[in-house]
Amino acid sequence: MLIKLPILFFIVSFILIWICKKFNLLIDNKSENHKKYTSNYKSHLLGGPLLALLFSYYFIFFNENIFLMSFYVIIFLIGFLSDLKKMNSVSLRFILQIITIICFAQILNIEIERTNVNFIDDLLNNNFLNIIFVTFCLTILINGTNFVDGINGLVLLYHIMIYSILYIFFQNFFFDKELISFLIPCLIILLLINFSGYLYLGDSGSYLLSIFTGTFLINFASENTSISPYLIIIFLWYPCFELLFSMIRRFTNKNKTYKPDTNHLHQLIFKYFKKNLTSLNNRAIHVFSTLSISAYNLFCFLVSIYYKYNSTVLIFILTLNIFFYILMFYFLNKKRLKFSL
Repeated sequence: MLIKLPILFFIVSFILIWICKKFNLLIDNKSENHKKYTSNYKSHLLGGPLLALLFSYYFIFFNENIFLMSFYVIIFLIGFLSDLKKMNSVSLRFILQIITIICFAQILNIEIERTNVNFIDDLLNNNFLNIIFVTFCLTILINGTNFVDGINGLVLLYHIMIYSILYIFFQNFFFDKELISFLIPCLIILLLINFSGYLYLGDSGSYLLSIFTGTFLINFASENTSISPYLIIIFLWYPCFELLFSMIRRFTNKNKTYKPDTNHLHQLIFKYFKKNLTSLNNRAIHVFSTLSISAYNLFCFLVSIYYKYNSTVLIFILTLNIFFYILMFYFLNKKRLKFSL
């Protein structure tokens, strides 16, 4: 039955898109400037609902973990209310995320067991501190992923790469391979529709996919203790660092840290290509920008899995990633300022 699930997901996706187009449902008009990078026309806020249907189907009929399903549903609803403009307060969303993650980290016993730094690992032996640390990490991940969701396909392709690498290169390790085997084709279907511009992942889709990936990788690290925890950090470094860097950048520039802008690295890359590749239309530039960023991350992932047991090398790779990110940001931002003069 799981083998047929991607086919069912494909059919349901197109039926829902047809219904939304016919009756003008779940339209995202891209009134905010930062959303105008996704496409030049109306998209439908279906990425989150389709992912919610997919995960609900799996947990109802196969996994039957009602608490884990409830966790994902609540995170999805926080994002979906934001997409529908029913919860515009960033502070309220942030507080609800924290409360939800704290509660379910305790209920589901979600723990980060090791960092390979002795004094931190000693602190993580305390249940309360461990929950705080898990909450901090997952909150950064889901909000950072939402930051990255600024050009079509970027978030979906990023997660497809993570799951594909696990499925191809980690067959001898412990994780739910059957789940990944149907999740990857379903995400590819969403990716293709997202590239077309008809589907918008939205806050709900970004929150749900990232919280699922975050908890999945925490569990993966717990079940495969021979692997360095820094491999998991490298898998998730980009959205997490995007959030941290953006907060520092806005604070330094005396801007409100919670207010969206159009100066994220992926947006600067999009602007650079748009300025220099004038023969390409907006949709092609979306694809080109997404593939360029993803190619770099894929290269880092492939190099990292070769050193999956070596924390020292992985920390070095992580440091290089951060350095390269900052270098690219300041180079492209300087170009942007030069063009605007």
